[in-house]
Amino acid sequence: MDRVRNILALLRAQLWIIPLVISVLSMAFALWVLNSGAVLFASWDDGKLWWLYSGDASSARDLLSSQLSGLMTMISLIVSVTFVILTLSANQLGPRLISTFMADRQIQVVLGLFLGTILYVLVVLRTLDEDLGSEGVPHIAVTLGSGLTIVCLFALLFYVHKIARSIIADNIVARVASDLYGDICEMLPDEADGTERAVPDVTMRKACTISLGRSGYIQVIDYDELVAVACREMALLEVKVRAGHFVMKSGEHVVVHGERPLEPDAAEAVRRAFVIDSQRSPAQDLEYGLRQLVEIALRALSPGINDPFTAIAVINRLGAALEEIFGRQLQPRVLRDKEGAMRVIAQRSDVEGLADAAFDAIRQAARGHPAVLIRMADVLGQLAPAAKTDAMREAVTLQLAKLAETVGEAGLAPSDRTAVLVRIEQAKVAVSARPKEGLLHAL
Repeated sequence: MDRVRNILALLRAQLWIIPLVISVLSMAFALWVLNSGAVLFASWDDGKLWWLYSGDASSARDLLSSQLSGLMTMISLIVSVTFVILTLSANQLGPRLISTFMADRQIQVVLGLFLGTILYVLVVLRTLDEDLGSEGVPHIAVTLGSGLTIVCLFALLFYVHKIARSIIADNIVARVASDLYGDICEMLPDEADGTERAVPDVTMRKACTISLGRSGYIQVIDYDELVAVACREMALLEVKVRAGHFVMKSGEHVVVHGERPLEPDAAEAVRRAFVIDSQRSPAQDLEYGLRQLVEIALRALSPGINDPFTAIAVINRLGAALEEIFGRQLQPRVLRDKEGAMRVIAQRSDVEGLADAAFDAIRQAARGHPAVLIRMADVLGQLAPAAKTDAMREAVTLQLAKLAETVGEAGLAPSDRTAVLVRIEQAKVAVSARPKEGLLHAL
């Protein structure tokens, strides 16, 4: 399932797929209209429909030629504007967000509409011969070409509106946060399902280690395949890496516990369970969306941009993402076979690591921005109701302690330092006031 999600995630980031599909459908539609449309709509061509094209072949060629020229001009404008927007976004928000623009379905559909209309007009135009009489002109096809051109004019207006809104930082933050929320909902169950996080003591001896033999980012780990291999070999596989990690060719990536080392075929099956590529993927990596938001905040806090309001917007979204994560079950660390025997120990993200990924880099970059530090303290305090376990409360408390340490060493004005420390203390009180997990169950 994770492999399928990874493939779909990679396909969504491809700008050309939807335009290609629309272009093929447009050419097929043009051929159908030319071959069957005239027969199907024969009853319409009686002179009573004022909007139906009724000119000769020469006038139709001139009309479609003008439409084709205008469409080519419009699509050239779209491509130029797109490159300008991508350049500005890469400089201000980060080059890794280019995939977010490319994955926008509305942008892909608009590009496909223009390309499909151009191909439709070309197909119809090549069938127009000046020797055709008025009765031989495909009136329906010419009329539909004019209608598609009008639709493209409104699509151009929509595209300009879409692009203008897409470069607003708050909209980009909201878009990335929405994608992150979707990834969280897909990866983490919303109800308790017996997820096993605590790793029991391993009693089996260490038999060997396996290196993946490839360098790059781990996109997906097929844990079902690993469990199957461990069952066949009567072994326990301890995975030392997780999705999102960059690995070298050599290393102790998988530790095999058992009576004997794995055979070469079994070791190769373990390696095939890892999908490694040149970039990270959100299919199995909880930190992927968090780091995209963090990159926007870091760019905003850089001296060249100096936009603390965008960083505050990112912190708000990160707080909402952590609140959603706190309310769900994390990915299991222990995977067992059907008989209940422990077969795979996975390395997974925990709440402390996710909190670190969300706030550490922003806190370090915001040393000279008291407004950002104050908002971070407030967001951490607002996480108190969602922090229902000791691990969650410890993760929030650790972030508050780091924030207090940063404020103590930052060169802030005394009044600013006092304001931040007061918010930190208020957040600590909110977190510590939450009932302990055992007491909550007892009540």
